[in-house]
Amino acid sequence: MSENKSVHIRESRLDDLKAIKKLVHKTIDASYANAYPKEAIEFFKNYHSDEQIEKDALEGYTAVLELNNKIIGTGTLVGSNVRRVFIDPSYQLKGFGKLIMKNLEKKAYLNGLKTIDLDSSLVSKRFYDSLGYIAVKKDVIMVENNQRLDFYKMEKKL
Repeated sequence: MSENKSVHIRESRLDDLKAIKKLVHKTIDASYANAYPKEAIEFFKNYHSDEQIEKDALEGYTAVLELNNKIIGTGTLVGSNVRRVFIDPSYQLKGFGKLIMKNLEKKAYLNGLKTIDLDSSLVSKRFYDSLGYIAVKKDVIMVENNQRLDFYKMEKKL
C-alpha cells in the first residue's frame, strides 16, 4: 500500500451517507452473489438502509477510508459491536479492510472496551479469522421463500 499516499481514514459526515450506502450495496451485490440466495442479498441491502446507516453513525462511530478523495471503504462501531465493514470490490485484498478494522479496534480500546463483537457473513469469516476474531456461534436468519442467511457471531479481546 505504500504507493497509495493519498489513503486516509476519517470519521464520516452526514453528507457521506449516500456514498456509504452506494458502496455497501455495490459490495453486497458483487461479493455475496456466490454465497447467498437472492433473498438473503435483499435482506442485507434492506438492513443497510439510509435510516440504519444514519442511526448507527449518530449513535456510534463510522469511519470512511478515502483514496484520492473517493470513499472506498467504511466500518462502524456502535458500543462494542462492529458493523458494516465494506471495501469497494475493486480495492479488496489490498489491506484496506485491515486498516478500517484497526481504526475501529483502536476507537473501541480508547473507549475503554476490552472485547468487541461482530456478525460475520460467510464471505467475510476468513478475513475476521485472520485478524484474531473467534467465532462463538454460527447462526441463521430465515428470509423470504424459506431461504437461509447463515452468519457467524464473532468476538475479539482487545
